Amino acid sequence: MDNLRKRQFLEIVMQWEGELSAGMMQTYFSISRATAQKLITQYQVDYPENAFLYNASTKRHTPTEQFSPQLTEGSLNEYLSFFGEGVVDSFSGMSKNSTHLELLSPPLRNINPQLVRRIIQACNQKLRLDIEYFSLSSGDMEGRIISPHTLVNDGMRWHVRAYCEKNRQYRDFVLSRFSADPDFEEGAQYTQEQDADWNTWLTIVLIPDSRLSEFKQRCVALDYMMVDGRLEIPCRAALVKYLLQRLRVDTYHHKPEGQQIIVESGCWESLTPYRMT
Repeated sequence: MDNLRKRQFLEIVMQWEGELSAGMMQTYFSISRATAQKLITQYQVDYPENAFLYNASTKRHTPTEQFSPQLTEGSLNEYLSFFGEGVVDSFSGMSKNSTHLELLSPPLRNINPQLVRRIIQACNQKLRLDIEYFSLSSGDMEGRIISPHTLVNDGMRWHVRAYCEKNRQYRDFVLSRFSADPDFEEGAQYTQEQDADWNTWLTIVLIPDSRLSEFKQRCVALDYMMVDGRLEIPCRAALVKYLLQRLRVDTYHHKPEGQQIIVESGCWESLTPYRMT
């Protein structure tokens, strides 16, 4: 199982970052470089159709166009399971035929690994990207120059947080709406450090819906592990609207049993600049 996990790591990094070194596996799994290289070599023996190209100058392996995941599903959520912060592993090599566990999966989005590789490279090297993007607000495909800094999964879809030169502000761009692979431009001037909403942390305070009976409020508080009838959740200001949506507190249900939790009134008002408009 441990070697399976390492092979899954190999496939995921190769697919979504487009390059892999023995040093990356060495650092992630706290193993020797020799062991890491042996794992890479053995993978190539076991799956020769997934041939790698080796760049001697960078000492990294890159996938060929024929590369196809053998031990993973090719989902971007699998990349999140290794590199996302505060997330539960999305797979562990467990049999898919288990009759004791059922997970609801959101609809798959049209996300190209080559696009993700370019975005990750731009984030790592602080590069700008020239993109073609389908905009819902304008109803048309638009060219943009963006400076990306972070990939974000909001529970339903993936987007990239980036500075948009057209709008002169930081915005979120849904990955499935990119129309083609972006082109690299010279170094970005606007990075994560200048993104005020990203670097601002807020606290979302949840309480049971006051329309519920006292007993039902206690049940809700128990469900959410509230302390003194309150649950405080830290969140980046840039991501508040997505968290409110995921908690289903961005709208008010006409039945308290359907609502169950609400944002404390004072907190709700303080979140006004960051809620979905």
